[in-house]
Amino acid sequence: MEREKAILVATPFKKRGKKSLKVSDFIFALSLDLKWGPPEKVRALLREAEAEGLVTMDGEMVSAAFDLEAVEVPLGFKPSTEEGILDQGIRLIISQTGMSRREVIALANEKQDMLEKLVELDAVVLLLAREMGIDVHDLAAKAYENLLARARKSP
Repeated sequence: MEREKAILVATPFKKRGKKSLKVSDFIFALSLDLKWGPPEKVRALLREAEAEGLVTMDGEMVSAAFDLEAVEVPLGFKPSTEEGILDQGIRLIISQTGMSRREVIALANEKQDMLEKLVELDAVVLLLAREMGIDVHDLAAKAYENLLARARKSP
């Protein structure tokens, strides 16, 4: 689980001391309390977190699907507002195809399952875009650099 995303998803639960929250409370916590972005951006994060198995949704309730105690929210945590490869790839597919974000994420999840989860979701989204005839050269180069940087940090 990506560290910042884990912290971001864990923050609303930890602030309220609960494992389950109303979706509106989750959105409020990130959008207004942390000033991370507009509610639509938080909803997109919530959908991605659900697709990645970080949370479960049941009607108007969202529950953490991971050990909240394992995630420490640093004092004064301010999330970055920079869009990652995954978001950029999803946005690129949406802009070129007119598909909804949900449709793109669902396709990416299906593709990742077909690949037996051996490929990270950001790479799967780029693969999907490429299969749709969308030029992803620049994003693929950034993703490759990120992969090399992570490999250098690993023991």
